[in-house]
Amino acid sequence: MRFTDKVAVVTGADSGIGRATAVRLLAEGAHVLAVDLRHDAPWPEPGTDRLRTLTLDVARPDAADVLTDAVRADQGRVDVLANVAGVLHIAPFLDVGRDDWDRVLAVNLTAPFFLTQAVARLMAETQVRGRIVNVSSVHAVVSEPSAAPYTATKGGLEAMTRTMASELAPHGITVNCVRPGPVRTGMSRPIYTPDVERALLSRVPLGIAPPEWIASAICYLASDEACYTTGACLDVDGGYAMDGALPGLAYS
Repeated sequence: MRFTDKVAVVTGADSGIGRATAVRLLAEGAHVLAVDLRHDAPWPEPGTDRLRTLTLDVARPDAADVLTDAVRADQGRVDVLANVAGVLHIAPFLDVGRDDWDRVLAVNLTAPFFLTQAVARLMAETQVRGRIVNVSSVHAVVSEPSAAPYTATKGGLEAMTRTMASELAPHGITVNCVRPGPVRTGMSRPIYTPDVERALLSRVPLGIAPPEWIASAICYLASDEACYTTGACLDVDGGYAMDGALPGLAYS
């Protein structure tokens, strides 16, 4: 019960890695604010008395204000922020439009910047030695053809994590990053064709992960066990990136 009486905010919490992270935090005693565009999936019964949901597009210009207003009205503090929400646009580089680029950038990079800024201000104000965890991707370091906006945002998120960690350390706030490999989620399902799955299974020593395996790493970095870790990016990729020269997979 590492998170008893802790308050955690998880974005992208309706499915995939975000849902698995929220469920794990609830199971370990946290009060959880689950943030997503919608809330369709049922929650498991244990811990739901400590669950609040917030329907919010994190890309909205006022999303940070909406989030912190909700936190102040409920628990008044935040101990953990997990920036999990993300979108993926698959298209050849030469065909990516400005609207596609702007949407991926807004959700994957701009939102974590301003949500973290707002939550970190609240942590500093309430003297909480907080934990912030961003979710990147193995494709920040391994090529992923037909996903230029996505890979750009994940590389930017990792660089941003290190800067945030440096600036927030004097407040006792740690900022770290998890770098997942292939995971079975709603976002990945359309692109994991039989051919792609065969390629992944031949290339990734530990295969394709369920979201819960990534959630475990997020919760470690969000816990007091990781109190002396900041600015780190933890590979949880089944060995995919052991050879940085590996080509990416062509999704179609």
